[in-house]
Amino acid sequence: MKVNIPEDMKEILDEFLIEADEIIEQLDNDLIELEENPEDKELLNKIFREIHTLKGGAGFLNLTTVVEIAHKIEDIFNKLRNDELKLTSEMMDIILEGIDKLKDSIYRLREDMEIPDEDEVKEIADKLQAILEGKDVASLNVESVNEESKPAEDTSSTSYEFVEGVDDDIKDIITTFGAKDLGELLEDIILLPPDERPPMSVIEKLEKLIEEGKDIKDLIKPKESSKSEEKKEEVKQTPEIKEQKVSKKEEKTKSVQPQQKKKSEKKEDVIRVDVERVEALMNLVGELVLDRNRIVKLASSLEQKEEPLVEELVESITGMSRTVSDLQDAVMKLRMQPVKKIFSKFPRVVRDLAKKLNKKVQLILEGEDTEIDRSILDKLEDPLIHLVRNAIDHGIEPPEERIRAEKPEVGTVKLGAYQEGDRIIIYIEDDGKGIDPEKVKKKAIEKGLITPEQAENMSDKEAFELIFMPGFSTAEKVSDVSGRGVGMDVVASTIHSLRGNIEIDSQLGQGTKIVMKLPLTVAIIRTLMVAVNDRIFAIPLFSVVEIVKYRPENVKKVGHFKSLMLRDEVFLLFTLNELFEIEDEKEKRYVVIVKVGEKNIAIAVEEMFGEEEIVIKPLGELLEDVKGVAGATITGDGKVVLIVDPNSLIQDIKTNIVGVI
Repeated sequence: MKVNIPEDMKEILDEFLIEADEIIEQLDNDLIELEENPEDKELLNKIFREIHTLKGGAGFLNLTTVVEIAHKIEDIFNKLRNDELKLTSEMMDIILEGIDKLKDSIYRLREDMEIPDEDEVKEIADKLQAILEGKDVASLNVESVNEESKPAEDTSSTSYEFVEGVDDDIKDIITTFGAKDLGELLEDIILLPPDERPPMSVIEKLEKLIEEGKDIKDLIKPKESSKSEEKKEEVKQTPEIKEQKVSKKEEKTKSVQPQQKKKSEKKEDVIRVDVERVEALMNLVGELVLDRNRIVKLASSLEQKEEPLVEELVESITGMSRTVSDLQDAVMKLRMQPVKKIFSKFPRVVRDLAKKLNKKVQLILEGEDTEIDRSILDKLEDPLIHLVRNAIDHGIEPPEERIRAEKPEVGTVKLGAYQEGDRIIIYIEDDGKGIDPEKVKKKAIEKGLITPEQAENMSDKEAFELIFMPGFSTAEKVSDVSGRGVGMDVVASTIHSLRGNIEIDSQLGQGTKIVMKLPLTVAIIRTLMVAVNDRIFAIPLFSVVEIVKYRPENVKKVGHFKSLMLRDEVFLLFTLNELFEIEDEKEKRYVVIVKVGEKNIAIAVEEMFGEEEIVIKPLGELLEDVKGVAGATITGDGKVVLIVDPNSLIQDIKTNIVGVI
């Protein structure tokens, strides 16, 4: 249903959309908290006020169907706070479904200037009305579920026939699971135990239909004449809406502010600034830092001349340098956002998934106020969703299995963050069944990723690292199509692209912990400046473990590789020359030990110039795929220096590295 907003009200609409996003996304967290503490009157009143505010804004803009849903939810909470109703889990399912419909409405209003019509909201409106009338919503939910998941004999075989050209595999899936939204159907299949899932080829066919914008009702036609034909025509009018249904739920939970109470107290002091303006300011400060570095370098050479004017100039430059550093820190803080921006969406994710899998899971959030660069934070959302879902789906056992293992019936998933120096540590930990390293090795051998000899020499941590290799298992690919677009190999690639590291630590029968170490910012970093063959390179300081003198007597040949013997440890040794295919003519003087995945690798260099703070500049489209280079910078003397990315630099030979030491 198209919405006509007069030109003079467009600014009011923009304000409403921003406020509606904040309210609706906050409601997800408040409702999950209320389900755990249904007697919390203060929380009930807070939710009531949020819904009332949303309804008022929608009413002012004459968004009728949004007002209808919000009004019914508001009435429910009015009865709850007056003790006329008692909150149940089944009731909360319906309320959350109503919130999802509101999210969908706001998304469509922003993107297409339309909202759902009365027919589209009728089902959820009727469910909410049933709550208000005190009906048995548990049976209502059961009936609704049963209608969606009736087997073939109740749907296609008796009420539907398939349109021409539908693949037999797709027919079998629909007759087994029933006629529902394709995205929901795919997610239900993914959540099945691996031994009950259809073959991968079938899932890929279903995924292809979703990519083409197909809906189940495009594939089947009702046998019941005119009324059913009208319903089918109605569905044909909105295929894009159906296609977007899965992604909307993910996209609109961004920018969540879980502590709404604190936010409202500070509302008058907040100025909303376009992200592009902050990026432009950051770029200007970056250029200023480069100019500062150059001026400081020139000033240091002038200090040798003992002249009053030179001394005064050096003092002025030193003062300017401090001011630029302070300005740099201030602008950096503009880009910093607390991780609660994405953490706050996970209570709802965990609650819904645990319910679908018939598992009992509690989520513990830690370090939500830890701040990280916005550009990094935005890219972390999909990997974190994938890892949390994996922890619940594959890590946490069903209640009966946990009881047999003498564990608490309720599983625990921890999602936390903290700062360590100039790095941010984000971790996901569960107390589930853990990962069996021997099974991981066996599967990797079956897939041809490693040899049996390599497997024998592997530590458990090195075995866990295989999980991040592309094509490791069919199960990972299945997760890849579960609506999030990421597998474990993509998770690792995303973290590495942010110049971070990811590690797995797991104890069989006790649980798994996945730790991601990320830089505070991607714009300005501290590096170690080195050189080979008169060419200077910058190695990010966070990947440097140690620096030692190069001693030929400590270098040994092990198989096809050179190794560095250091304090009873053995490090695989490369020269920076051979990694970048540069002529190797000069004697090596230093060795830089860098961390690459679970291993420490030694890189020999000719010259060392110490630490320097640099501004990262992208290489541009033509050079963005160059392996081993994260970007470039300009030094104080005007030279262009490449920034080394140790992870991708070693990636091409990583398969050969595994199991050597």
